[in-house]
Amino acid sequence: MDLTPGGTHTGHRLMLIGDHRVFYYGLLGRPAIRNFGCATLYVADQAPLNVDLGDGWQAQHLAWVPPYTPHRIRSRDRHLAVVMLEPEYTDTEGAGLCIHDRLMTDPLALKARVLAGVGRLQQAASENRLSDSEFDDLLFGQSLPRRTLDPRVSRVVDHICEYTAEPCGASDLAELEGLSLSRFLHLFKAETGVCLRKYRAWRRARSLLYHVRSASTLTDIALETGYPDSTHFSHSIRRIYGLPPRDIVNGSRRLRIRVQVPAAETPVSARAASSRKLVTSRTAMV
Repeated sequence: MDLTPGGTHTGHRLMLIGDHRVFYYGLLGRPAIRNFGCATLYVADQAPLNVDLGDGWQAQHLAWVPPYTPHRIRSRDRHLAVVMLEPEYTDTEGAGLCIHDRLMTDPLALKARVLAGVGRLQQAASENRLSDSEFDDLLFGQSLPRRTLDPRVSRVVDHICEYTAEPCGASDLAELEGLSLSRFLHLFKAETGVCLRKYRAWRRARSLLYHVRSASTLTDIALETGYPDSTHFSHSIRRIYGLPPRDIVNGSRRLRIRVQVPAAETPVSARAASSRKLVTSRTAMV
């Protein structure tokens, strides 16, 4: 099976989704400005990508985009690979330096390794869960540096990730950690680099990935992911992904999905994982 650059084909479209990392190989579409809350590595399939980080278009085979960086991307190929790394769990500045070094020494080798990950993930048993370090080794040949947050902020981040769709005000989160509202908001931004509202908007938009193969209507998906209505849902998804929700769902029809459920689940994560399984039970590994 040829899985070198250019050897992939539509039957290998896939997305592996975990709490800390996402790997995607599939359609790009024609997105407008995107603004992900994660660090993103775009990898061209064959022809170079055209990438604009705000300073003009550049042709690149691999493009590294830091978290919360507005950008535009175009591809002459139908497919590309995307690696998404959440900055609350990975030192994305350190990871960016590691990847930059690889790009300076042998970018085509890194491109080939990432694209070959499509085949390796397809061949892996669906019940196998990759740890973060295994994910990194599969795609990069090394573990990326981890990030350590203040324990109070770390617990709040975990809580938001587990209960993305549930309403929980900033004052409630502050109370969970025994902090005043002002102290909590200051600490959260100092640790993560973004305000709480912006972080929650990203995590909620990110949760759409669990639903792209759902049989639910877009209105139902909006409610299931915590949006008050389909108008707010469409506006938020467009602002972050650069595409309307309908285009994302339509472009995922032939996508094979693997959801990474935590290996050792606490009662909280078990409940969250259970809800994800309900979404993916009809769709995963199709």
